[in-house]
Amino acid sequence: ATEPCAEVSTYLAGSKRLPAKTAWGCLQSVPVDVEGNKKLIDELKLAWAWNSEYVYLKNTPKDWEYGSIDIESELDKIKNGLGDFKSEYDVQRAIQAITYKTGNYHFNYVPDILQVFHWRRDIGVMQLSTDGKSLPKLYRDTDIYSLARGSVRASASEITKINDEDAYTYLAKIGAWGQYIDSDGRLNKLFTKSDSQSQGTFESQVHYEGPTTKLTFANGNETTYDNFVGTTFDFDDVTDGASFFQAFCTGTSSIIGHSPADNSPGRYSDPVQPPKKDMPSLDVVKRQLRGNTGYEMVVQDERGAVTGYFLNGDGYEDVAVLKVFTFSGMEFQATMKTFLEQCIAQKKQKLIIDLRENGGGSPSLFLDMFMQLFPEQVPFSAQRYRAEEQWVAIGETVSEIWNTPKWAASFERTRGIELNNNWRYWAYWHFVTVKGENFKDWNEFVGPFEFNGDNYTATSRYNMSNDDRTSIRVPGFYFINGTRPTPFDAKNIVMFTDALCGSACAGIHEELKNIAGVRSVTVGGRPKSGPMQAVTGSKGGEVRPIFSFPSYAKSIFSVVTYYSVKTPSSTKLAQIANATQLQMRAGDQHSRIQTQDKLRKGDTTATPLEFIYDAADCRIFYTAQSYVDSAAAYKQVWDAFTDDTKCVEGSTKHKSSINGGFVPFGPGERRGQN
Repeated sequence: ATEPCAEVSTYLAGSKRLPAKTAWGCLQSVPVDVEGNKKLIDELKLAWAWNSEYVYLKNTPKDWEYGSIDIESELDKIKNGLGDFKSEYDVQRAIQAITYKTGNYHFNYVPDILQVFHWRRDIGVMQLSTDGKSLPKLYRDTDIYSLARGSVRASASEITKINDEDAYTYLAKIGAWGQYIDSDGRLNKLFTKSDSQSQGTFESQVHYEGPTTKLTFANGNETTYDNFVGTTFDFDDVTDGASFFQAFCTGTSSIIGHSPADNSPGRYSDPVQPPKKDMPSLDVVKRQLRGNTGYEMVVQDERGAVTGYFLNGDGYEDVAVLKVFTFSGMEFQATMKTFLEQCIAQKKQKLIIDLRENGGGSPSLFLDMFMQLFPEQVPFSAQRYRAEEQWVAIGETVSEIWNTPKWAASFERTRGIELNNNWRYWAYWHFVTVKGENFKDWNEFVGPFEFNGDNYTATSRYNMSNDDRTSIRVPGFYFINGTRPTPFDAKNIVMFTDALCGSACAGIHEELKNIAGVRSVTVGGRPKSGPMQAVTGSKGGEVRPIFSFPSYAKSIFSVVTYYSVKTPSSTKLAQIANATQLQMRAGDQHSRIQTQDKLRKGDTTATPLEFIYDAADCRIFYTAQSYVDSAAAYKQVWDAFTDDTKCVEGSTKHKSSINGGFVPFGPGERRGQN
């Protein structure tokens, strides 16, 4: 019989697209590297210990949908059972599954073997409601436009089964490979998106889901689609599973020897997916919305990251829309400023902030956005680290150098790098306390403080002074200062989300809700009544690639040798400095760790935002018309915001929502513990 990997090589000689089953067979033939994986797992324990939720996940709140998980214990199970795995691919998938169980897309493990193939099907799906609040039905995305026009094709029928399984049961099963806080977010991630038409993970799959996809429709029809994969890797010398491992799992797909010097302020990030190099770029591009008779574009930055609109039509003349697709781009701040000036000039009184699909970006931009909307208020944006052995050991050395001026000056002179930037996470002198005061010393900053069975640093906030270029400002960026009008009253603003908002987007949601008192309407989720969270993406803080942590360790030992500083008293730090297997197998930017929890102002329990249930004030479903016409979607949102009879039954007045009794803390001084 022909080796499956040899079949892949044959296919790729004539096409970049090959059957999913062929790729799967190849992966299943790759032998397990038992000894290498034992070392890899031991090194992962060291690196993953930097994750701010590493221990907290052992004892999650009762309403946390996924339950508790002991990450170290899960790794041990895999290590002890390596002899039972059929293939190297299965081992790496099992390790990756641990990260998915956390529901946090800031925690990623995408090693070499999981980057080779990108799984696809040629069809997407979406759900629609007849009136925006009745329970939706599932359709192919290609049928939605005919449904919206009213000229329904015979094929435009509800999907009832996928691969002979109830459609929503099937979606819930494959949605479990989405890193979102709950099942509503995971389901929305599967769908083709309304505004941008970007693919969902039903179409752009996370892993192998069989050779074909069969859809069964309510009208009795069935359609089968071939599942396929794409790759950009060279299979010329790959003839079997062993040669596959040699070609792709021995360091050729990883980046080794990174320096932690690239530690610029504010590294939040979007959810990571394996790179789809064979497909068109999914980078933000300038996008024109459809159905444009219902609004006019006022301003848009060059990349389409932020856009401003004014709605037209009776009852909507004074409604403006701020579409924030991502917090990135050099023009973001100026575009925001121009838009708000236009709103004031045109006497717009009401604002929809559209955060759909916003997976994050730069925290400096979301903080600046908040201050442009509410110039008289100060955002909170607080975070903490695990006071873990390796982290503390580095901090003690950094603090010793900083407090010895001749060493600090010598470091910057001989290395050409500022101590502040190279060791930014430990540069406590560039961050402030929850009350906005400077930390007196390292001990005040590091604590530790115990919460939920783990030790953490003091809660810190960014120094948002334009005089500080280390804490949060990226190079060339300055916060807008000076007296200026507040363009909108908070009671006339609504956030519009599809629950996929996370990272920096979760940051702006938190500031707008808990400081300014802005309400939210969210769309989609499971086909059931009841509330839904406005944010199900990561609510955590800054993220670092996994290769950073061995680099930090190597660098600190180099510094210790050079300056005769006291050697860090951490066996684990010495071990991670030599984590060669980790860097070989997962040493690129696709494997990442969240180093910070984000915390709510006024919450004396110090629960990470990730684990706080936060219902939107109202929930809706798309209709065919509001799915294809953005103006119709905005009007649907505004109508539901001002009249909760247009919301899904039971979705309003949840105790965690503003209209259900949640009281925003506001811009005043924070009280309580560190």
